[in-house]
Amino acid sequence: MSDIARRVGVSTVTVSKALSGKDGVSDALRELITEKAAEMGYVYNNLPRNMRVGRHYLIGILIPARYLGESSFYWIFYQTLLAQLKQTSYMGILEIARPEEEESCVLPSFALTNRIDGLIVLGQMTERYIAAVTSRIKNCVFLDFYAETDGYDYIVSNNFLGSYNLTRLLVAAGHTRIGFIGSTSATTSILDRYMGFCKAMLEASLPYDAAIEDRAANGLYTEIKLQPGEYTAYVCNNDQIAGIVIARLKSLNLEVPRDISIVGFDNESEAITFGVGVTSLEVNVQDMCATAVDKLIERIESKSYRPRGKCFIDGRVVIKESIAAPVK
Repeated sequence: MSDIARRVGVSTVTVSKALSGKDGVSDALRELITEKAAEMGYVYNNLPRNMRVGRHYLIGILIPARYLGESSFYWIFYQTLLAQLKQTSYMGILEIARPEEEESCVLPSFALTNRIDGLIVLGQMTERYIAAVTSRIKNCVFLDFYAETDGYDYIVSNNFLGSYNLTRLLVAAGHTRIGFIGSTSATTSILDRYMGFCKAMLEASLPYDAAIEDRAANGLYTEIKLQPGEYTAYVCNNDQIAGIVIARLKSLNLEVPRDISIVGFDNESEAITFGVGVTSLEVNVQDMCATAVDKLIERIESKSYRPRGKCFIDGRVVIKESIAAPVK
């Protein structure tokens, strides 16, 4: 550090602050010191600091394997979490929970070896598994779902309001026979989306049916039973399901939005929806991840921290081409 300080023309204390991420150093000077350190082959050793404060400066990120299929949605969440952590003193480490591990309550390796300071669970998991995890890791935040376990922060999109607003768009276009596709017992997000759909239908004095199932108890997608002529529009619980429905409709010589209108969630690529631009609720991934990271680090570093429970973050409706007036 003394060598770097002499080269740059600052004190050793300033070099230490710059390389350890502490306050009191401008961004420009920190960058200059970092570049000079790299040029001189210096590697900052975190071990003494970690031993002093009793931390590893590692955050675990746990994702159920069933959410990492064809959709890129949770990978976007993961990348955003890493970007948020990069702005702190902490690093992220990923583990993926296979279905059999969740079923048997097999904990992730970083929980068994006490290598992390806190954990972000991304994606709905069973109450049994959550209980097993929280028995070993006290500093936890749950992202994109909520559970009944008290004493933790749950960061979720405002699914109820999002689905309510999407359904109102279909009603405003003239649709009176609208179906909701999504297994409400699968996740809290789908249930909230269905409830938002119900509210919009009730306000419009329109009848509504039970949700059309799209997945089994293990969370894996199953065949969606569509009845041609039963509905003129569908609210799909995500864009991946919207894509599956569009493909099924094509096989029945029905086009979106010419014959049937569709809305979805997550504002994913049109590659998933077979080239159809689906009107969708874009989840505010950036704010959700930033909130999860902030709350977890505050919990780790403050003995007086008190969890706030559920935190709902609004998304925005992205209007595309999948809504048209119903065929007379």
